[in-house]
Amino acid sequence: MNVEFLYDEDKDIDCLLSKGAGSINSPAQATQAYLALLDYTEDIGDKEKVREFIRVFRSRSIEDNTTKLQENWNNVNKEYQKRAERIFGIELMNTITAYLTVTGRHPYSVQEKYFFVPSNKESANNICMHELWHFYTWHKFGTQQEIIGSAKYNEIKEALTVLLNIECSDLMNGGRDNGYPQHQELRGKIAEIWDKTRDISKVWDECVKEYELS
Repeated sequence: MNVEFLYDEDKDIDCLLSKGAGSINSPAQATQAYLALLDYTEDIGDKEKVREFIRVFRSRSIEDNTTKLQENWNNVNKEYQKRAERIFGIELMNTITAYLTVTGRHPYSVQEKYFFVPSNKESANNICMHELWHFYTWHKFGTQQEIIGSAKYNEIKEALTVLLNIECSDLMNGGRDNGYPQHQELRGKIAEIWDKTRDISKVWDECVKEYELS
């Protein structure tokens, strides 16, 4: 797997407009960038006005920052992959694109092989690890979504990122993967199951059973 950091202004515009006002896991919470956009213009249907806003809002040289993000990720990439492949028992073979965005949210697409990272930071390693964890989860358990439903799949795959705090803490530069408030109980249970089994399939199965019994 190779992660390539790129900036595409049209992608940034689309991300801000589609995810800035809310997301699946934070439906009623607009990001700071989106609120700033509303202050900048009432006509958010005009993409050229949104483009103007983004160019003003960006606080760093996008070219320099793309390079720094790439360099910082390259420092942990091999070790992260080794650990993720050991845990999930699979490899990600394709190049995955990390698009920079001002949005304050970082959606991803396994099918289109991309995710978003913040454009105003010199390192997005923790976000990369979180989003790529979703890719590994999909390639390992994605067929389960049709069985358990997209809502339950979303909750389990988001909660699974708690394992980053256990298995990759030394790669996170003192940070943590905190997850969403609504997933904290499940994250705690996943950590307990992982501590006992060190088997990602058993962790997944126990999570599914938890929903079947609830």
